[in-house]
Amino acid sequence: MKATSAIVGIVCLFNSVLANGEFSILHSPNGINFKGDEQLNTSELPKIISTAMGHTTPSGDSWNGLTILNPFNYPDVTISIVVEGVQSLQLSEPRYPLEIASDLYQVKNDFTSILGQVVFDENDVYSGDIQEKLTLQKLDNKDVAVLEFLKDVGVLMDLKQKVLLKSPLKTVWIQLNGLDDIVRVYGRDSEQAVEALTVLKSALTELQDALESTYGDRFMLTTITNERLRLREKRSTSNAKENNEMYWKLNLSKRYGKDYASIFNILLWTSVFLIAALISTAVFICTLDPGRDSIIYRMTTQRIKKEN
Repeated sequence: MKATSAIVGIVCLFNSVLANGEFSILHSPNGINFKGDEQLNTSELPKIISTAMGHTTPSGDSWNGLTILNPFNYPDVTISIVVEGVQSLQLSEPRYPLEIASDLYQVKNDFTSILGQVVFDENDVYSGDIQEKLTLQKLDNKDVAVLEFLKDVGVLMDLKQKVLLKSPLKTVWIQLNGLDDIVRVYGRDSEQAVEALTVLKSALTELQDALESTYGDRFMLTTITNERLRLREKRSTSNAKENNEMYWKLNLSKRYGKDYASIFNILLWTSVFLIAALISTAVFICTLDPGRDSIIYRMTTQRIKKEN
């Protein structure tokens, strides 16, 4: 009996360690129904979100919390916000325990592969302005960790503006690590962490209001939280500096944008066409035989007769 209790305790402890995240649906169209409280795995997130968007995904899913009620009422825009550093934002229902069994960056790659289209991230929406104008009580905006967090808030504010301007952002996946830095430096229950969480939740609420103002009911906003399990190496300022030095030592080629190839081909073949047209025109003019019936012959003949 004691052995059985010990095994049960170990299993419960193992599940509590793995289920250190949460998948929350802040809003979804009326044609999509999330129900129950069944735990899900991070590997299932790409299929779940893609199905909610109306895309066909491989069958065999083990999670039964999603039901499509109206296939004509899919979201026009889908935004997923990944927040590192807390287990739950306690924003709204429904919320589902999430087992962090894979790298969340890999989850985004799998999501992109299923959709077969561009998924915008924080680099696509961030204008570079850090939100230092916020009224902060416990957070010091001169601290590096706080600046990283304010940068995350700036990402959400820039995304809100793009939503209000109806920018073509159909699918967005944003990963925010600033809150995790605050928790790591000051502690989970510190006044700084509590204030940071409040600011982040306020920014998410403003984003949701902007989406509702622009798209009405036809949008889906979800959050994915991850508290302690870090399967990837933390990207710090020192690591970025070392990577930058290594980049120059390797003498790698310059990085170009995704539209570089198409623009280069357009300019290349346009230039080739214009040069070929110029050469052919010049050759044609040089080899032109005026003849007796041409306007050149008539004008030059009359001028010669007048001079004589």
